[in-house]
Amino acid sequence: MTTSRPIYNGRFEEDLFNRITHQYAPTIPLERTSPPRGPRTPEEREALADLYVWSTAHDLFIVQLASDAVNRLFQDDPDFQLVLARQIGDDGAHAWATRDRTTALTGRDQIARVEKAIAAHWERVGEIATGSWHGFLAWELHFEHHILPKVLIRRRTTQIADLPFKSFAEERVVPDEEFHRIKITEWWLRRFDAASPSQREEWGAKILAADEALQRNLNPYLRDSWALTERAAHIDVGGHVALYDNFRREILAYHLGVSAAALPALTSLEPEARAQAA
Repeated sequence: MTTSRPIYNGRFEEDLFNRITHQYAPTIPLERTSPPRGPRTPEEREALADLYVWSTAHDLFIVQLASDAVNRLFQDDPDFQLVLARQIGDDGAHAWATRDRTTALTGRDQIARVEKAIAAHWERVGEIATGSWHGFLAWELHFEHHILPKVLIRRRTTQIADLPFKSFAEERVVPDEEFHRIKITEWWLRRFDAASPSQREEWGAKILAADEALQRNLNPYLRDSWALTERAAHIDVGGHVALYDNFRREILAYHLGVSAAALPALTSLEPEARAQAA
C-alpha cells in the first residue's frame, strides 16, 4: 500500500469537509459566526425533543449492533473488540444523556418512541451489518463517517440549540465520536495494509457492495434526518446532497485505497425520481 496516504484524524476530516464544502455548499462558513439561541416556543422545544429521540435511537442502536458483533463477527479479534467496547460505552452514555434531555423538554419519557425507531434500524440494515465483517465495516462507515457533514454543518450553522446540553455535546460527544472514527479507520487500515493485493480487491468489492446496499436502504431515513435537523436546529442545508455524496465518495476512496475518480457511480442521497430527472 502506498505510503502517501494522509493520516486519518480530525484535521484530515476538517480539511476534506472544507474542500468539498467550498465546491458544493459555499454558504457553509469555515467556523461559527454567532452563538445559537435556546428554543422560545413549544413548537421549537418539541422539534428539539424529536431530534433527541432520533439521537437516542441512533446511539442505542449502535450499542446493540456493536455488542452483537463482538461475539458474532470479531470473537477472535481483541484489538477490534476494544475499539467496539469503547464505542459501546460512549454511545451508551450519549443515548442516556439525550434520553434525559428529551424527558426534560417534553415532561415525559420517550423510550417507546426510541424503541420503535431502533426496530426500524434493525429492519433497514441489520441483516447487512451482521451478515459479514465487510457489511459491518460498511455500516460503521455509514453511522460514524458518512454522517459527518451533517454533524459539522450543525456545529457551524445551528441557530436553535438546547443550551443546557451544549457543553456535554462539545466536551464529551464531539471528541468521543472523533475517537471512534479514528480507531475504526486505524483498525481497518492495519488489516487492509497487511492483506495481499487479491484480498484487498476482494474485500474492497464486498465493502463497496455493502455500502451501496446500506445507502439504498438508509436513504429515506437519511433524508428525514436532514429535514428533522433543519426543522429543529435551523441549520444551513444548501447543497447538502452534493456535499454528502462527495464526502461519502472520498471516505470510501480513502478506506479502499483508490482515488475517488476510480470508484463507480454511487447511489445518491437525492430522491431517485429527482436524480433521474436531473
